[in-house]
Amino acid sequence: MSSYPLTHSKQQLTYAAAAIAIEAAVAKSREIAAPECIAVVDAGGNLLAFARVDGAAVLARDPAIAKAATSASIGAPTGAIPFEFGANLAFASHGGITNLGGGLPIVFRGELVGAIGVGSGTTEQDVAVAEAGRDAILAALSASA
Repeated sequence: MSSYPLTHSKQQLTYAAAAIAIEAAVAKSREIAAPECIAVVDAGGNLLAFARVDGAAVLARDPAIAKAATSASIGAPTGAIPFEFGANLAFASHGGITNLGGGLPIVFRGELVGAIGVGSGTTEQDVAVAEAGRDAILAALSASA
């Protein structure tokens, strides 16, 4: 018998939280006239919700999901990995890990609970839309605590 714990107790986002983020991110996308693809994942990088605002690039779907999963995996925003390392990670993961800006971790009370990834606009637009989604989740979590 193992003397080590056999399970983890970890908070993660639910679909209800992801839906709040999607709604806020879609609203921001429309406000700034930058149609975006938006993905929300739990702390393990599992996709919870996805939206493609009318007019967003179809090919931005996979990068948005990869941005969210990458941010959840590293617990940090995407886009700051040195180019050579980021390119190698993208190649080794068959595009599952990306170094493109627009992925943000969602950290509540010091614990990573999920991440959001946005793609189809400029890096600045992607980040602004991701921030709107992240901030909406954090406000909802704080209000329910």
